[in-house]
Amino acid sequence: MLKFFTRNVPRPGTAVRAIRIVLAVVMICLLSAASYISVLVLKRQAALSHVSRYDVAFSAAQGLSEFLRMRGELYELALAPGSQAAADAVRLRYEILLSRMSLFEAGDFRGFVTEDPDRAEAVEQISDTLFALDPIIDDPARSREALDITRPLEGRFTGLVSAANAYGGSQVAREQRELFQLHWEFTGLAISLAVGGFVLFLLNAWQNRLLVVAQTSLADTNEELREAGAELAAAVTEKQRANEELTVQNGLFETALDNMSHGLAMFDAGGRVIVSNRRMAEIFRLPERRLLPGTGLEELEQALVGAGTCSTRDARELLLPRDAGGLPSGPESFVLHLQDGRAIMLSRQPMESGGWTATYEDITERHRAQAQVYHMARHDVLTDLPNRVLLLEQFRTTLGRDRAAGRMTAVLCIDLDNFKKINDTYGHPFGDKLLCQAALRLRAIFREEDTLSRVGGDEFIVVYGDLTSPDQANAIATRLAEALAEPYYIGGHEVFCAGSIGIAVSENSEESVDDLLVNADLALYEAKAAGRATYTFYTSDMLVRTKRRSRIESTLLSESFDEQFHLAFQPITDLATGRVTSVEGLVRWRHAAQDRVSPQEVISVAEETGLIVDLGAWVLREACSMATTLPGEINVAVNLSPLQFGRSNIVDIVSRVLKETGLPARRLDLEITETLLLEDNLRIVEDLRALRALGARLSLDDFGTGYSSLRYLRRFAVDKIKIDRSFIEEIGRNRDHSSIVYAIINMANSLGIRTVAEGVETAEQLEIVRAAGCSEVQGYLVSKPLRKEDLDGFLAGFSGWHTIGKAGERAGESTGR
Repeated sequence: MLKFFTRNVPRPGTAVRAIRIVLAVVMICLLSAASYISVLVLKRQAALSHVSRYDVAFSAAQGLSEFLRMRGELYELALAPGSQAAADAVRLRYEILLSRMSLFEAGDFRGFVTEDPDRAEAVEQISDTLFALDPIIDDPARSREALDITRPLEGRFTGLVSAANAYGGSQVAREQRELFQLHWEFTGLAISLAVGGFVLFLLNAWQNRLLVVAQTSLADTNEELREAGAELAAAVTEKQRANEELTVQNGLFETALDNMSHGLAMFDAGGRVIVSNRRMAEIFRLPERRLLPGTGLEELEQALVGAGTCSTRDARELLLPRDAGGLPSGPESFVLHLQDGRAIMLSRQPMESGGWTATYEDITERHRAQAQVYHMARHDVLTDLPNRVLLLEQFRTTLGRDRAAGRMTAVLCIDLDNFKKINDTYGHPFGDKLLCQAALRLRAIFREEDTLSRVGGDEFIVVYGDLTSPDQANAIATRLAEALAEPYYIGGHEVFCAGSIGIAVSENSEESVDDLLVNADLALYEAKAAGRATYTFYTSDMLVRTKRRSRIESTLLSESFDEQFHLAFQPITDLATGRVTSVEGLVRWRHAAQDRVSPQEVISVAEETGLIVDLGAWVLREACSMATTLPGEINVAVNLSPLQFGRSNIVDIVSRVLKETGLPARRLDLEITETLLLEDNLRIVEDLRALRALGARLSLDDFGTGYSSLRYLRRFAVDKIKIDRSFIEEIGRNRDHSSIVYAIINMANSLGIRTVAEGVETAEQLEIVRAAGCSEVQGYLVSKPLRKEDLDGFLAGFSGWHTIGKAGERAGESTGR
């Protein structure tokens, strides 16, 4: 068969087209046959499904079977009328029969019933009778009545079953004939598909043969073309090769010119264009025809001005050399700023043959980037105010100018009060917005020529020059403090963040910028120490105090606590019994006499440096250790700094010290200030409760000087209130102070809290606080703070109030902590 197809092979083109047509026809036939086979398969499946379904005869037989079962159960119920199981069985069979009856009204059975009116009547009779039985079907007393009612139905059911069997047999015979016919149709189509596939195979073999012939013919043609191309290449002359090389070189030259990042133009001695590149046209927004070889300088100048990029003067700067002769005598380079805002770097180089070359670079973006970097290096990113670098530059300029004019310069250091707390509470984005609003308020107050700067965090510095009097600085500081004290409205929140301001004014020519900044910073420190939300001018004694504090800090850091400190103890006596109930441990600095430093100043430096945590632990240990040598009815009182709660585990420290020294916790009075309670910190609350749980007592020190509140007394359940000495000092002369003392004592007594009057130094003060109902007193009238060895002698000689006169002789030592 293959030999037949390979004989007398026709031309490949015609044969391939004929085969394609035949293949298309065969494929269409095969697809049609496949589709028809699919239809036949579906039909066959439907027929099989139909045959396999439950037929009419089966449904009728099931109905009769269930009917007979129900009657059987009715007989059982009639024979055993008291059996509940028999009644339930009847009801079950009745419900099953009803479900079978629902099949009589659906599917093929419905068609079977509707064919014959007698069948329809029988089904209707059966349904009506069964539904009528529902009230009595499971009633034992009426079971025989139910049997009588259902007896006629047996014949009806039997007739339906007989008719259904005949109907089902005819249905099965018909469907078997249809299945047989589908079988032969499917077999014929399958044979046709097999024949078609064989024909397709033969056609494919023929086509492959034709393709082989075509490929052989194409290979011969390609060989002939290759030989012809080789002969043509050999015929190319040497002159043509030279021209091609020249064209390549010119193309490379043009490509190099057009891909330069700089604009380039070459002019002859007459100022005419020899060559230029595309980048030059782009820089100056000129059409390329304006830069064709031979174009003169005058025409180029007109084109540049017409394009709107240059003024006439700029165009001449760009085109004409700066030498008087019109030709550059040497290389030159400069930056020209065009009227459209761009910056162009121009470089000219003379040529030996006359004329010159010029390159042009658009450096606008570079200039902008450099300007931006320069700006960012000298300005605050958040507020865009000058930073410390630009501040120092402008400060030096302002100070020099004012000194030359005989004027004064003021520098104001501004720190936003409470900013850290606001920033921590509302988040950093909120704090950033607050800083920006504060910067706007500063700008609104100061002049444009003044230097406003943000030097970090919430600190601003302003250089306010051209002053004739310090009063001008005072006036501007007043306005500034008022502006910063106004509320801030940010994101639906109202917050207050006033400012503390330190001011230094140049008064002589010897003060440098750094000196004035240091002085203003010292004044700021004093303003914050004075209570914030205010301003303070620098005075020379501030520097003295700062140096002294620095010396104290250096000493604190360089020596051990045992070398630097000792404790003094001041007795506290009960007004009812006249006996000493406790002693307060007060820290004393051994260097205080030579440096004239108060104990409170040393404590302040210790708190600033963080040493107060370790120092407080040392004081607690020393006081508890000493208290173990006192009579058992005398307690010891120790002050606790708020920093000891925030930076250490104060509960563990107190517990450990009590354990190490063996002092019972009930003999330890821990004195805290209202400042600690204002923190309203959950950890502080838990620490105070834990300290009370240990058995230690809590005393509220310096009561009345802060935000005294009943809420604190109820919440923290202190054992004792110590009335600040500032009220006791004026109690005999100041009616307001007397009223305050009486109010505090009455409030404490109503809450069951003991009171201690601090700083009692006269008999008059003693009698007033006694009459007011005060519990205890402390002060020089009883005793000054004593060293341990002196305290032992005092306690041995103190037997009550009749010895107070001798004990109250002063030794000149203050009662600071």
